[in-house]
Amino acid sequence: MRRVASVCLALILCGLVAASMFTASAQVVALKVDAINPYDYPTPAPAGSMPISTGLSIVPKGMKVYFVADTAGSGSGVVSSFAWTISSRPTGSTAVFTNGTACKSYFTADSIGDYTVQLVAGGKTLTRTITATTFRGNSLDQDCGFCHISGSKPYDAYQDWRGSKHATMFKRGLTGNLETEMSYDGVTRGVYSKSCIKCHTTGWDQNVNNGNFGYLSHLDNGSIQAWDSTWYKDPSVIFAQNEYFIKQNDTTVWRNLKNSYSQIEKVGAISCDQCHGPSDAHATGGAFSDPVNHKLGRRYDSGVCDPCHTSSAKHSIGVRYAESGHAKNVEGSHTSRTSCFPCHSGKAFVKWSKNKANPGYDTTTVGGINSDTNDGNIAVSCVTCHEPHTLELRVSTVDSLRNGYLPPTNIGGAGKLCMNCHNSRYSVKAKVTTKGPYYGFSDRYGPHSNGQADIYFGSNGYQYGDNSITGLMTHASLKDACVTCHMVQGMNASSPVQYSHSLNMTDSLGNPTASGLKACEPCHGTITSYNDVKASADYDGNGTIQGFQTELNGLLAKLKNRLPKDASGNPVTMMADSLAVKNQPKVVQDLWNYYLVVNDKSLGIHNPKYAVALLQRALGITFTGVKKDEGPVPTSFALGQNYPNPFNPTTNISFSVPQQEKVKVEVYDVLGRLIGTLVNAELPAGTYTTTWNGKDANGASVATGMYIYRMQAGTFSTVKKMLMVK
Repeated sequence: MRRVASVCLALILCGLVAASMFTASAQVVALKVDAINPYDYPTPAPAGSMPISTGLSIVPKGMKVYFVADTAGSGSGVVSSFAWTISSRPTGSTAVFTNGTACKSYFTADSIGDYTVQLVAGGKTLTRTITATTFRGNSLDQDCGFCHISGSKPYDAYQDWRGSKHATMFKRGLTGNLETEMSYDGVTRGVYSKSCIKCHTTGWDQNVNNGNFGYLSHLDNGSIQAWDSTWYKDPSVIFAQNEYFIKQNDTTVWRNLKNSYSQIEKVGAISCDQCHGPSDAHATGGAFSDPVNHKLGRRYDSGVCDPCHTSSAKHSIGVRYAESGHAKNVEGSHTSRTSCFPCHSGKAFVKWSKNKANPGYDTTTVGGINSDTNDGNIAVSCVTCHEPHTLELRVSTVDSLRNGYLPPTNIGGAGKLCMNCHNSRYSVKAKVTTKGPYYGFSDRYGPHSNGQADIYFGSNGYQYGDNSITGLMTHASLKDACVTCHMVQGMNASSPVQYSHSLNMTDSLGNPTASGLKACEPCHGTITSYNDVKASADYDGNGTIQGFQTELNGLLAKLKNRLPKDASGNPVTMMADSLAVKNQPKVVQDLWNYYLVVNDKSLGIHNPKYAVALLQRALGITFTGVKKDEGPVPTSFALGQNYPNPFNPTTNISFSVPQQEKVKVEVYDVLGRLIGTLVNAELPAGTYTTTWNGKDANGASVATGMYIYRMQAGTFSTVKKMLMVK
């Protein structure tokens, strides 16, 4: 009876704990400042404004600040009640929330100072401080550089920014160095327009007096006309086709800006204020009251970049990025497990890359000083890959892969950045080669997902004792590896220098994207499907040479058919299925190769030679491909003598067919036993070469001795001898 009571009490306690856990999970709500770009603006924008919200906590006075109650982590409970209020505000402010009971709301920061925003939702009360201030700007010659100087890391950002494209964009536009082309008068000129200026300067709202470029450039002080109404009237500027043509390197307009409109020069660049929020509160001492963020904002998602890089069809990087897998947050344990960092957290990757580039660099500032707490644990974004002050890629090298393989230093280019995450988390040596027959792994005995770098470099597959294919590559000649194919340049006709940032080679229906097909054209010509690229041989042995992806799918299907399956019908990988592989090392080896190729997600395209070799070894296929030789069409069937002969461990065998015919080339021992089939395919007329690697159908090396190889093609049949010497 006592035991029953104890059990009942335990069940009650468990129920209470479970109930409390459920309640807690149903109340997870985050208060976030919402990033809004001009094309997502929820209401029609007033004329002369460029309404944006970067999602920072430091905002321009007079601008709307947008908020969202993020309920993505609210568990199984539904949060449907929201109450937004401003619990404290600067003196003189009358700001209130518009529609303060919705999931999304906003207010106008009408006065300089701090606003304490409060959200009541899901049984929780959340607060956030918003600071409204004015733009101070930062010229190429002064201001932020007084403190943020070279050699005082981590405060030397000014020097990096000063040499960046962001810093000089506006100046280059006004001096004829953007989109240069031959104009009507035979002089090289740059093309510029008024619409460009909005994104090439700091702030743009001619209706709001907060020190932004848009307001100051339209300001007529009585003694001098507004700059926006005068600059294009200079005789050095030609207006045609709704564009302004400025002679390349002509500084007339720029010098006039500096001399006559010096008050707007500081905001005449994509300055610090544009990305960190207006800096007057920071520069005038308010920073000391904010020891964590120093009255500056910083985000790791794309909210700061999107307002300009999602601005039009001409500058659509942000639109394409939003289509990518990188733009989607990774939910679940990946964002909280340290073993999944840095690749499942954009912020963690930034910290890792700083350590990699500058060993000993003070990375405690990442997520601390100058860090806006709004972005949380984000996925891969603009600043994950690009250092925001220089705009250069954060990482330009890839170190050894998890199995210790050292990739060639001269291969990969910009794609090496991608490879730091897109390589297998596990090593074949640890998971397969050095483990016992039971393979008692805590989680899985297959490779990690997305091991693209392993496949690309020809590494980390199980090779059944034959290391001859380590380093075997197909696309080593691609200048920037991943970037060359996944980020094709020139997909936007109106801006041919842009790289596609969707990274997608197929659309949501599995059809090839235009950029993906364009990536293949330099080598494979015009194609409408990736499967239009023919295989060089009948890899799956079905008698027909088909598209490469079809051939590879044939190999995968054959291997899958041999492997033990889980309840879903897929080859087993987890400890729950460990009995299916107990004392069967060959099965685990085959499983590793199967999933290494499958998890690469390119159907072998990243490295056709290596993917085929791994699957053929798993299947025990000794056929290593047939190559059609250049030259005239032969007039008769023929089987050549193998070379070299004697050989060890491989030899080449040539044969000729004068017409399309089903061809079979087989190897036998002197007792007439079949060792392996090298060719079994219908081939068009031509002369071919195939290779035997000295192994039988089970992948085992054959002994020293005489072997016979036989060719059959229609009614033609002949044999020859060859000698293996070890």
